[in-house]
Amino acid sequence: MIRGKEDAVSPVVGVMLMLVVTIIIAAVVSGFAGGLAGDAKAAPSASIDVKIDTAAGDGMGGVTSKMTFEMLSGDSIPTKDLEIITYFTNSTGYVYKTSHTASSDLFSPYGGSDLTKLPFLNDMAVTGGSTNAAAHFGNFTWSTGDIMTCGNRRMVGEFLGLDWTAGVYPAPDTIDEAAFKPGAVVDVKILHVPSGKYVYDKEVIVL
Repeated sequence: MIRGKEDAVSPVVGVMLMLVVTIIIAAVVSGFAGGLAGDAKAAPSASIDVKIDTAAGDGMGGVTSKMTFEMLSGDSIPTKDLEIITYFTNSTGYVYKTSHTASSDLFSPYGGSDLTKLPFLNDMAVTGGSTNAAAHFGNFTWSTGDIMTCGNRRMVGEFLGLDWTAGVYPAPDTIDEAAFKPGAVVDVKILHVPSGKYVYDKEVIVL
């Protein structure tokens, strides 16, 4: 009788060990998953308006093309954390795709030796001008009321990856892609790189 009771202990111990091992594994997996979730960056929340206008005033009585990004409200976002991606499909189905980050190349906005990084912060009181390093995309924090811009045809063409031709005074610069006109659609995405989430993702109708 005593031997029989002793033999019955082994299955019970085995079941208990299995339960303990299962609980330990579950705890480890839960902790690991929780750690991953804790490391994920939260995406900022912002209301953003993007416009592309092919008949914007140039400040000298004429018209030009402009592309603007206005922060209407929400969290301030360092532009070094952003990537702006655009897609434009022409009448033949060819897709122009661009990507702009803090490490993108500098560009000459007016054809001289002064350079900027698109889109630049359009606030003379803060930066002193588009070619000041403080205005370069990636060097400033985008906050409510701030407008980033590509302020003329060559900047818009360059930003969207479209061919453009520099005008010889008094002829203006031109964007060579015929499909880029009022009514055309540009898909614009603004990615918050640390979180991997888009803070803006819309189709923008060209005005």
